[in-house]
Amino acid sequence: MAACRLTLLGGFSLESVDGTKLTLPTRKDRLLLAYLALSDGRAHPRGRLAGLLWADRSEAQARDSLKQSLAGIRQAFRQASLDPLRADRESVALDSADIAIDASEFARLAGQATSAETAIAIYRGDLLEDIDGASSEFEAWLRPERERLSDLAVRVLEQFVQAPGPQEISDEALRVGRRLLARDRVREPVYRALMRLHVHRGERAEALKLYAACRDALKQELDVAPDAKTEELYRDILTDGLSAPPPAPEIERVTTRPSIAVLPFGNLSDDTALGYLCEGLTEDIITGLGRFRQFFVIDQHSSAAVSRQIPEAADIGRRLGVGYLVQGSLKRLGQGIRITVRLVDAGSRAQIWGDTYDSPMAEILAIPDRVTGAIVSTLQGRVEDSLLEQARRKPTLAAYECVLRGIKHLRAYGPDDNRRAVELFRRAMDLDPDYALARSYVALGEMNVLMDHYADIPDSAWAPVVALAASAVALDGCDSRCHCFLGSIHRYRGDLQSAEHHYRRAIALNPNDANAVAGFGGLLAALGYPEEGIDRIREAMRLNPYHPEWYWHYLGEALYVTRRYADSAEAFGRVTQPGFWTLSFLAASLAQMGLKDKAAAVVAEVHRLRPDFRFANLRLPEWKSAEAEHMIHGMRKAGLME
Repeated sequence: MAACRLTLLGGFSLESVDGTKLTLPTRKDRLLLAYLALSDGRAHPRGRLAGLLWADRSEAQARDSLKQSLAGIRQAFRQASLDPLRADRESVALDSADIAIDASEFARLAGQATSAETAIAIYRGDLLEDIDGASSEFEAWLRPERERLSDLAVRVLEQFVQAPGPQEISDEALRVGRRLLARDRVREPVYRALMRLHVHRGERAEALKLYAACRDALKQELDVAPDAKTEELYRDILTDGLSAPPPAPEIERVTTRPSIAVLPFGNLSDDTALGYLCEGLTEDIITGLGRFRQFFVIDQHSSAAVSRQIPEAADIGRRLGVGYLVQGSLKRLGQGIRITVRLVDAGSRAQIWGDTYDSPMAEILAIPDRVTGAIVSTLQGRVEDSLLEQARRKPTLAAYECVLRGIKHLRAYGPDDNRRAVELFRRAMDLDPDYALARSYVALGEMNVLMDHYADIPDSAWAPVVALAASAVALDGCDSRCHCFLGSIHRYRGDLQSAEHHYRRAIALNPNDANAVAGFGGLLAALGYPEEGIDRIREAMRLNPYHPEWYWHYLGEALYVTRRYADSAEAFGRVTQPGFWTLSFLAASLAQMGLKDKAAAVVAEVHRLRPDFRFANLRLPEWKSAEAEHMIHGMRKAGLME
């Protein structure tokens, strides 16, 4: 048993085993003892020790001060009948065999997953946190030591949440997490560990508040969003998907499917027209890879969002949670284009495969299939010939560019964007009448225009939209997007059975189509299976971590019909520029929670945006009648005009 205890975490104290304080005369005596105690018995030259704490003095004065400090340390230990210093004319060491040093014991336990509870109790704060004013030389040693021990504390916290201990230890773990965040408020692993811990304690609201604090801190300090792991954990907590224990902190999550993100292709020429081609080819490669069930492919929206924030391949891979990245560029080459593509291991940054394609402009749209085939062959060792050799008709380049420009408007959500998108999609149809995807996009845009009216829409208005979307599926029944758009149209016109058929077909064709998965989740909620719908929307959010905001609206609807009003309000609240439709649901959620004042403020905004809004006009054909009435009841309760 140790004869005395040396505390260095959260402050400094030295006492005998019976609790007697062993006093050191000066602050530098304490710093010197701490340095020697954390040296694992190594001997240090006297000149180094003198320079560490007394560099502002002459060499002789510094050595004399060291000598006095060592005498003070010896005097303190003699009170416990110890003499642990081992010193000669050249060097000094500390024999810690009879000294219990908390920082050393903490570091030892941190390497043992089964000792997390004990380690949690030991970590009381930063190394020597109440001692300041040390020399720059000592600070140069102290800073990395503090970082080392705080990193270990993060690891211990992550280990602890695998199987949280009793209440008192759980309280200690929360205390450690708060200390770590006080030191570094943008440490995401700490937020995640504390969020999990709160969930284990039955404190979901606290876990969601921590996510909000994390998001705000990252925005304020670094101007970035939380990474994919944090977002996924938040969504799991919000949707009650946090049931299985989290993966061990030191082991990367392993999936049986290779995970891939295709980054936006770079435009290496001054030709701005190539910008649309860069986006289009990127999306086509993602769509091509997504048709293979053996791959997990991140949606284009998320890949683009992260690559704009982070330049390093390894960091992009970690943020998106993928093992492989596809990078590429376009460059004007006379009358043609040079396309360079490479497949990179996200962890090592090593290139696995790469190729260059010199193509005339007229043949450029055949390149994505060639790239997809090469990547599949490289990663999987084989190609599903039935899919890759499928004779998929390519559109003309001019029609393709019109579709890409139209998609820009479709995703802009401005007051005139739907109309302008439809114009561009129709121009693409005129240029290439057999371009199936252009037809689908026209139908989708027309549906959005109809939905802007929000009131009951007659069958006569729906008929041409449905016919156009169905003709697209007839032209290309293997494009998941055509089925997805037709499914969405059927849902909003009230034909839920047809909607389900086409959503299921879309997902069968492309299991990685996040929009189809999210749309199907919303449909399942409408069909009376909200819990399954929530699971599907959560899956879509994993496929597309930086997804469009309409995913949050669908999730909010599904949560509302399960009577989880606080969670539905949280989801609707994530829409940064909500329209009157989202706000009306948010008001209903708040009213169901009894938050009348907050609901009234949202209602005022609904009527400001849409003075003619009357919920009596809502027929909600895409919902079962009981759920539609439940929604209208919430809106009435909120005070929306009937």
